[in-house]
Amino acid sequence: MVSLSSNNGGNSEQTVLGERTLPRTRLIEQLMAARDARVVLLEAPAGYSKTTTLRLWEAADRRPFVWVHCEERLNDPALLVSNVIQALGSTDIGPEAIEELESPVPDLGLLLDRIGEALTTAGSFVLVIDDAHLLQSDGAWQVLYSLIAALPATSQMAVASRSHPGLPLGRLRARGELCELGMGDLALTRRESRELLAGLDLDLGERADEIHERAEGWPVAMYLAGLAIRQGSNPELDVATFSGGDRVVVEYFRDEFLREMPEDDARFLCRTSILVELNGPLCDAVTGGSGSLGRLNRLARENALVVPLDRENTRFRYHHLFRDMLRSELNRREVEAVPELNHRAAVWLAGNGDILSATDYAISSGDFGLAGTYVWLDFPDITGRGRIATLDRWFNAIGDERVARIPSLILSRAHREIAMGCGDEAFYWLSVAEREIGEDSPLYGDLFALRATLGPNGPAGMIEHGRQAARHIDPASPWQVPAKLYEGIGLFLIEDKSAVPLLREAAREAVLVSPIIQVMALVQLALEAVERGRFEEALDHATRARDRVEECGLRILRVMSLIYAVLALVKAKGGLIEQASAELDTSRQIGAGMRDFIGWHEAELVTSRCRTLIKMGQFERATEELHRAEAVVERMPGSTRLERWISESRSEMKRSREVGNGHGLNLTRAEIRTLKFLPSHHSFRAIGEQLFLSQNTVKTQANSLYRKLGVNSRAEAVMEGRRLGLLDGDFE
Repeated sequence: MVSLSSNNGGNSEQTVLGERTLPRTRLIEQLMAARDARVVLLEAPAGYSKTTTLRLWEAADRRPFVWVHCEERLNDPALLVSNVIQALGSTDIGPEAIEELESPVPDLGLLLDRIGEALTTAGSFVLVIDDAHLLQSDGAWQVLYSLIAALPATSQMAVASRSHPGLPLGRLRARGELCELGMGDLALTRRESRELLAGLDLDLGERADEIHERAEGWPVAMYLAGLAIRQGSNPELDVATFSGGDRVVVEYFRDEFLREMPEDDARFLCRTSILVELNGPLCDAVTGGSGSLGRLNRLARENALVVPLDRENTRFRYHHLFRDMLRSELNRREVEAVPELNHRAAVWLAGNGDILSATDYAISSGDFGLAGTYVWLDFPDITGRGRIATLDRWFNAIGDERVARIPSLILSRAHREIAMGCGDEAFYWLSVAEREIGEDSPLYGDLFALRATLGPNGPAGMIEHGRQAARHIDPASPWQVPAKLYEGIGLFLIEDKSAVPLLREAAREAVLVSPIIQVMALVQLALEAVERGRFEEALDHATRARDRVEECGLRILRVMSLIYAVLALVKAKGGLIEQASAELDTSRQIGAGMRDFIGWHEAELVTSRCRTLIKMGQFERATEELHRAEAVVERMPGSTRLERWISESRSEMKRSREVGNGHGLNLTRAEIRTLKFLPSHHSFRAIGEQLFLSQNTVKTQANSLYRKLGVNSRAEAVMEGRRLGLLDGDFE
């Protein structure tokens, strides 16, 4: 059998070149001398020995190399960060730190900060991002740039990519922090091409230059040409006719490599080529055989382009180019088996807890019903970690026409649109669900939960549909929790006291089910505490909700804009005006693009913003939100609490304007803002820090207030402000 040399560990650039045959001395010397560069970039098409060069560098360098092997699914930033954390386990970072990083806190900002802290204790190492061209999302590249900034001074990131990476190369280059090896650098020189061919026992003299010119220094083409010529009967003719290209590479693998391999091995390689990562039990399940782990280890020892991914030799992958060839061969040999092979992989992976990967294989198998089952099963966890990019990838692969025929996918799509604040699309998928999901469906109760979430019939419908969902959904199902939440919200909107215990129960149970449900329940409890004038309790609920959003990376979900609007309201009523303004800005940023959304959510959002703006003295903006709130509440008949909030907002704004401009007081906005801080018992200095004013300025404004209100002390000013309605509803 022809032996094609491969790397001895980790992922591999798509090349068949081995470390024993490829002359890369000049490149290794260049890399060893580039210790001041924070980033080393190897950018060239497939077959330019990027990974082999990095492996040779690793062998020459005393520092440990940490490898992250990219694949398409790592465009989800959360999954990319998870892979980086796993790779860092091979550094001298303590196992306790790695265990903490692997805990379920997937907010990218917080998690990256923690990685940076962990790296402060690490020694020098090189973080390799291999096959980086598979990363297409801005979010993934932002993760890598954050990691570059966190690396210790003596460490480096090495990026191997076929295409231009999404890093700020200009900035890195200007700072002298970038070492670049492009196609011209990685291409073989004439001398190196001759050395490569000589390593294959070919002495072609000047004829070697003909191959070099034809291949333009492409290492893999030189290597394969050398193998083909060595086996031919007429080297002179073979040199003249050889042409390096992808077709030649694939044909060589197919005609020479597989043909000379035992049929059992060839069949095994072809059938397992559907897998991105291989292990013994998974390959047994896919092929229907046994002993796959032993076979993988043997093939790896024979340099058959089977690359170990761990030191224990239990996990493997194929070189990408080799895998592409094998998949092509599988389609040629037994294309009818491909769906079944993918189906077996999906079932095994799901049974072993890898629902994300199982879903990919279920989609590849064409069993979209099975894929829908997996998506719905894992939906709370997927959305609760902000992995909308993964959901969208699945939906795009399946297509809306197929999604619309599968109940589990219909529900998943509807809830995805809700999370992203796309009300019109959410109501469309509700109509599809109502058409496709009948009383005999096991998901009939989940249909009621969807209706309760969207609330098309106002609070009464939310209450009824929430109760219907609870009756039809399996008592052990996690979807019982949202049923409680939306029934509780409906009761809250009609001012029914039974709402509070139900919302508290939903918040408590959601801890183990979905951070989104937990956050929504806490927000309702915060609004209820505002009603009772309990500042500390309201602030605690709202802050816990905000912290959960940050921890779980949920800012990507537009529906989370409500949390920041309510937190702004709580802080405004507590006299924390500047903080309230910042939270309000965050709410607007997160909710940008939300359109035609759910009635109850939009009503709570705009009324919270309106009430906050009134407290801030921004009456023009408050009026705009008030008009919007009035229009939204019309879609929620029977919402007495919302109607009361609108009425109270209208009255409070009228009083504030009258006090500010009438009754001979002529209070300025600055004075009104200062007045709202007086009940807080903060010192003038502390108030000034909140308002970004000096202590003397606050004191001057307070004295002006005393004079206009006709009082002599701070306590009297507070009493008079309350009598005039300027401080109505503020917390004690």
